[in-house]
Amino acid sequence: MKKEEVFATGFLPNKQEKLFSYDQYFELFIKLYKNNLLPNNILLSGQSGLGKSTFAYHFINSILSNKEDYSYDFMNFTINPLNRSFRLINKQYHPNFYLIENFADKQFISIKQIKDMINYLNKTSYEKKIKFILIDNAEYLNLHSVNALLKIIEEPNLNTFVILIHNSSIKLVETLKSRCIEFKIFFSNQERQKILENLLIYYDLKIDINLLEKIKSFYDSPGIILNLVNLIKEAVIDLNNPNLINIIFNLMEFILKNKNNTNLNLLQNTIEFFFFQELKKTNNKSKISLNYSKVLESLNSFKKYNIDMNNTFYEIKENIVHG
Repeated sequence: MKKEEVFATGFLPNKQEKLFSYDQYFELFIKLYKNNLLPNNILLSGQSGLGKSTFAYHFINSILSNKEDYSYDFMNFTINPLNRSFRLINKQYHPNFYLIENFADKQFISIKQIKDMINYLNKTSYEKKIKFILIDNAEYLNLHSVNALLKIIEEPNLNTFVILIHNSSIKLVETLKSRCIEFKIFFSNQERQKILENLLIYYDLKIDINLLEKIKSFYDSPGIILNLVNLIKEAVIDLNNPNLINIIFNLMEFILKNKNNTNLNLLQNTIEFFFFQELKKTNNKSKISLNYSKVLESLNSFKKYNIDMNNTFYEIKENIVHG
């Protein structure tokens, strides 16, 4: 994939042909699958921007492309763009794969999306018996959609695997979490740095080293850093004035203006870093912690209960400015 295409797609995980640093996780999942021990309900949780969704797409492709031309390259953890399953999944037309995600203009994953998935599962499998359901950004499931999903989770079909991708900074509904086998994705600072370096080399992304150091002073997740680079490129964020409050407010304005939730994870990460920095600077840690809790509660309520975005952002600004 060319550099321009990478920026144009916003580093979408389903478009990533190369997987970095997931060797151990990949080998574990393949071993579980080959020994018929792969859990039907899998929860991949971890920091936003670590490539959890990319890993899921690669694992799924490795299974679905097994007997196809241009099948998965296990030696290099690479998907061939000519592979049939890769092309069908990207067109959302693969008979053995179903994607549920939070739409850019919606605040949550709706119950209708879950019901549509259930209707899909009730259909006869095509070519292969196995089916994969991928639920990206599972933290956007509200209570109604979770309750509908539990019917599938609690009585899984042997040949159906549900993989949920979860940003661990946002609490997942406990009744759902308790019914899945959780795999916590974690990389050390050195490993995250290596992933970022590999991504920059692989996609031939030229980034000013001084700019990169400024970004890394606030962020340590490869995916978040690349997303931020894209926003800087689009002049949404000005790192000549790298103040966390300015970045937070600019992101809010951008999200509201475009009516697009794509950067909510980046916004939450920035808010988390802001409060982390504030806790290090003050002796009144209880007040900062209380304000941080209020902000997280506002974000979680917004995602679960369809609260107005303008009101949510106003509450967050009040807690940041006057807190």
